[in-house]
Amino acid sequence: MAYYAAVLQADLVLHTVCCRQSPPVWTLSPYLLQTLFLLLVPALLAAPIYILLGRIIFVLRAESHFTFSKKWLTKTFVKDDVLSFFLQGAGGGIQTSGSLEDMKNGEHIIVGGISVQIFFCFFLIKTSAFDLKLRRYPIPRCHDSTIPWRKHLKILYATSSLIMIRSVLRLAEIFSAAMGIYYIRRYIYTFSTLSWF
Repeated sequence: MAYYAAVLQADLVLHTVCCRQSPPVWTLSPYLLQTLFLLLVPALLAAPIYILLGRIIFVLRAESHFTFSKKWLTKTFVKDDVLSFFLQGAGGGIQTSGSLEDMKNGEHIIVGGISVQIFFCFFLIKTSAFDLKLRRYPIPRCHDSTIPWRKHLKILYATSSLIMIRSVLRLAEIFSAAMGIYYIRRYIYTFSTLSWF
């Protein structure tokens, strides 16, 4: 999943450059592709994060500290991401038809897809509750220095936060475009690319 997300991110940067280099005859294809890639990358990046938390729980043997079973962890949140992925992809596809009404309808579907993706907050809350419970009631494997679970949990928090910020910025971009404020787009693309490093 992360590989496909990286490829889409690279294509996003390429299409952004193409759109900037093609004036005065701006073409629709690079714009549509960059918009779709900007939408779909976060959904692809989230699945490995769920898997990482599942592996931390497994290695620590700490299922008792998580609010629901590890078996359902990945399934529940990946279904949310798949729904978000398809809604955003469908909204982007509807926008490509060209009519003003379809552009608006596609935008509404995209906003719905991004809003579903913001359900990711629930994952962060569950992860924080798990972490807090481990701090309050540590299990023996928590203190095993050969298991770098704390480092991986910090990485999980950092990448999850970046995905959340990116989703919120994407919503801001959609709403700012609807209000006629286009200058925010360059900041979103910059943040989107910098979040990979």
